[in-house]
Amino acid sequence: MIAYNHTSLDNLLINEEASVALNNELISKEEADAIKNVYPVNLYTPNLFIRIGLFLLTVVIVLMGFGLFWLLTKIESEKGIGTLVLIVSLMLYTALEFLIREKKHYRSGIDDALLWLSIAFMSIAAALLFPYISFLARSVLIFILTFYILLRFGNILISGLVYLSFLAIVFYAVIRLGDVAKIIMPFLLMAISFFVYWLMKKNKHNSRVKYYKTSCTFVEILALVTLYAAGNYFVVREVSNSMFELGLKEGESIPGGWFFWITTILLPIAYIFRGIQKKDVVILRTGLVLVAAIVCTIRYYHHIAPLEVAITIGGIIMIIIAYAITKYLTTPRHGFTHAEPNDPALAGWLQVESLVVTQTFHQTTPVETVDQTKFGGGSGGGGGATGGF
Repeated sequence: MIAYNHTSLDNLLINEEASVALNNELISKEEADAIKNVYPVNLYTPNLFIRIGLFLLTVVIVLMGFGLFWLLTKIESEKGIGTLVLIVSLMLYTALEFLIREKKHYRSGIDDALLWLSIAFMSIAAALLFPYISFLARSVLIFILTFYILLRFGNILISGLVYLSFLAIVFYAVIRLGDVAKIIMPFLLMAISFFVYWLMKKNKHNSRVKYYKTSCTFVEILALVTLYAAGNYFVVREVSNSMFELGLKEGESIPGGWFFWITTILLPIAYIFRGIQKKDVVILRTGLVLVAAIVCTIRYYHHIAPLEVAITIGGIIMIIIAYAITKYLTTPRHGFTHAEPNDPALAGWLQVESLVVTQTFHQTTPVETVDQTKFGGGSGGGGGATGGF
């Protein structure tokens, strides 16, 4: 399903693991170079600065070309503009497929620009051609479009859009239940977020999704954030007040507010302890970042100090927690230490790298062959006869 050449992607994964092994001094530079020679990557991927430049250049060229084409066609109706935008989006997608298949572009900046431009133009076309569809229908369209793009190109940010559009589908579908939705919505979103987190964590190392491993990790982080957001007092109160028309005045709390205050404060702390317990860097770092959300939420409803002071206090708390965890893990505990390798999953690939190195440097010693049909010379005599055999 993925658009890029599978062999090149497999070789790219092997080269990335070889680079990680080299950085951790598990193999020598000569061995890493030999691996790259044996497993070449036939993809065009420039450095970051060239990629950014090509991205911006492509965006400018496409937008200027579209503007010129629009002026030449002199289309003014909303439906006509929508049709024109849809045609351009299909042309951009076709160009993207051609660039990947024929020119072997892989995260070159040009393919990134064509990908996002095609999505943007298609979304604008849908909004112009179908202006009166519901938010639920729009969420479904975005989910279908982004899910296909994710399967086809494995873009990390697109995976986030797939997940968020799925949550939007759930939200706008359940909101139709009326008063029941006001009660179950936060708990439903928390349950879905937890399930998605568990699903990504369980399957991201599966070989069947090896091209989407980074996307799975990104969705895993987003699921942890949405799990916290769905139980955060500020988010629940303000969303409920605006969308469910609760009409809460300043100082009034939502029903069951005590529960959401508990989750607001305890969830990041639970993330941190769970990350230490399970040696999970993703949940640990997410918990550390969300400590700032605790401080900001408390500060919003309880004016203990000015905003800049509250943010400073939150930063200090995060530094103290990070320092305490670092000191705690200075001595390795159950195989977990603050001196982590470049790739947390490196240990699982050491055997693969060893096999790669073994295969790379495996040479067969030449065996000297002897021609068994060539006989040496000889002579024989007797009875006056001489000759050679």
